[in-house]
Amino acid sequence: MKAGHVYKRFTLASGKMVTLRVIRWEDLDGLLSFINSLVKEKQGDSKSGLYAGFDKRVTREEEAEWLAQSLVEIEGGVVINIIAEIGGKIIANGEVTRGRYKDTRRHGHMGLTMISGYRGHGIGRVIIETLVRESRRAGLRTLDVEFLAENETARRAYQKGGFKQIGIIPHKVFRDGKYFDGLIMAREL
Repeated sequence: MKAGHVYKRFTLASGKMVTLRVIRWEDLDGLLSFINSLVKEKQGDSKSGLYAGFDKRVTREEEAEWLAQSLVEIEGGVVINIIAEIGGKIIANGEVTRGRYKDTRRHGHMGLTMISGYRGHGIGRVIIETLVRESRRAGLRTLDVEFLAENETARRAYQKGGFKQIGIIPHKVFRDGKYFDGLIMAREL
């Protein structure tokens, strides 16, 4: 899919318009603000449902490197990407990464992150549905996703997207002196 391609626009119950689209180079500063707001959230809330990563602020140069690599992977069909935007602000980023080996090219790993104030409003569900549809269109046959087992919002969203729990990784994440389990869900397309 081409950078900037719009997948869908929809209106939330609050009346806010959400645009789901592919990232583009012009999103650099918006993506930098997005990722650093997630870092701030995780650092300020030991009970944050955010998974691994988001440990330190990202520089503009680091984000530019990530964005350049992501755009190459999107153009090459390795990654399917969707961002959610409200009023010009990036509030979520989701993607499916195709398996890297010949034997796993028909499997994808999904990831999705969203700014806390927008969780629980159905945006994640629509992103998941769109990523599933685009993954099927790209020839993938299966998808998996992994997140903190205690993240009930994510669990509900993925269940509504047809995912089933397939496993728990005990004590996968160690944060603030405490262990958290990783939950793996998967689905066929």
